[in-house]
Amino acid sequence: MVCRLFFVSAILLGLSLSASADQPLPHLKLRYGNKVSTLSGEPLIETACRGVGEFESECISTLQSAPSHQKADANGLTFFTLRFVMDHAVNLTVDIKKLKISELSPLLQSALNDCLDQYNPLDDLIEDATNSVVANSYAEAQKFIDVAMTDINVCDSSLQASNMEEKLEGKTGDDVQLAKNLKEYNVFLKNILSAASNILKAN
Repeated sequence: MVCRLFFVSAILLGLSLSASADQPLPHLKLRYGNKVSTLSGEPLIETACRGVGEFESECISTLQSAPSHQKADANGLTFFTLRFVMDHAVNLTVDIKKLKISELSPLLQSALNDCLDQYNPLDDLIEDATNSVVANSYAEAQKFIDVAMTDINVCDSSLQASNMEEKLEGKTGDDVQLAKNLKEYNVFLKNILSAASNILKAN
């Protein structure tokens, strides 16, 4: 149980947060309508992450890890941000599936199954959002981002309910901590999705 918790906690605490930076995305030069944002570099990153939530500083450091050519362009930073969320959503789904769910409490088993149901379509939603940006359909891109955030919220609610029930029963072990870590990771990914939304709005 402790090994399992350490494995997942390591992922949730950020060991995988630099993965996307090692795989530069294609450099796409796109326009938002008839204009290109005047923001780039640090001002663009700060605008993207401003007010996203409790992981604002982590949002900034994540976007700072983008390749230079993407940080210099609002569209490029949007692609990096969306790809980051997609990659980590896929990785998280794989890691949850590696857990021996049958060894967990029934409440947490149910919550994790709910999370898998919500996370499985996230990669398609993010890909649809990316394709919408490529097609200059920015309102559509925002809709896909909103749906992705709603799916993560459903996972959040299940984990919250599981955690509350466990605490009411006086449990404070690995299951409670695992649910807490997963919930924090959900918040982090929602903060990054909020950054993508902010980039779209900055144009």
